[in-house]
Amino acid sequence: MFKVITDTACDFTTDYADSIGVTLIPLYITFDGENYYKDQFELSTEDFYQRIMAEKVYPRTSLPSIQDYIDAFMPSVKQNVPIITICLSAAMSGAYNSAKTAAEQIAEEYPHAKITVLNSQVNSAAQSLLAYEAARMSRDNVPYETAVKILKKMTETGTVYFTIGSLDYIKKGGRIGKLASVITEVLNIRPSLYLKNGEVNVSGLCRTRKKSISSVLESCKKYFTANKIDPESYDFTVSSATNIDERNEFRKAVEAAFNTKCVESKERFDLRVSAVIGCHTGPATIGIGIMPKYETLINSI
Repeated sequence: MFKVITDTACDFTTDYADSIGVTLIPLYITFDGENYYKDQFELSTEDFYQRIMAEKVYPRTSLPSIQDYIDAFMPSVKQNVPIITICLSAAMSGAYNSAKTAAEQIAEEYPHAKITVLNSQVNSAAQSLLAYEAARMSRDNVPYETAVKILKKMTETGTVYFTIGSLDYIKKGGRIGKLASVITEVLNIRPSLYLKNGEVNVSGLCRTRKKSISSVLESCKKYFTANKIDPESYDFTVSSATNIDERNEFRKAVEAAFNTKCVESKERFDLRVSAVIGCHTGPATIGIGIMPKYETLINSI
């Protein structure tokens, strides 16, 4: 068995993370550049979204400190339990570097400590599935070294397809190319987006919210058809920031399109687009996370 640690860019609620033995490292959120709050621990996701919608503010995020990771690592290190740490995309945050430095510092005093730090190359719903698969492997007694190899393969294929309500947040956060921002602003259209190599890319441009959500589903379907992948070999999840009814309807459409069930339709899997992600995408974010099931990769390791 091994310990799984991830950060709050993953859409896990704290209660759910605790229930499956995953430790969450909070990123920080600030509304004024002076006062910083630990995501989920000092600022609830609900309070965050209520504030940005009521006040029309554009908060910023800050990475976990090296000490934050050291504090999270040490209990397992002292118990000689191997650790797998899943960080949000290094293209979006310095969290990965903080975790790596923390692991290196611990190794100086505890040279036999086993700490693997992974750049997930994703965030949000896809990151939640990566952590979920890691927790399943730990529970199923998959050897530590094998699990690390499988998770590294997953970071090359898992992703998230999503849409947003306004480009304001994503532009202010610098998460989309300038040219794409200009095009969508001039035409007053809504983009469907996806992550590739840890960065946001545009997969479609639509006039309405309904069409942008449909475009998200079509983009996801193209991934499976173009690569000749059986959807049954993947986990799916649908996550949103604020609109529960819209999320539930979209989940039904996703499950019908792929003739499968999302993880949350089969078992407890408590997700909500986190405040850390909401800082960059806004309150109307909705999307599909996909990730290979570990069983489909284990024989290739």
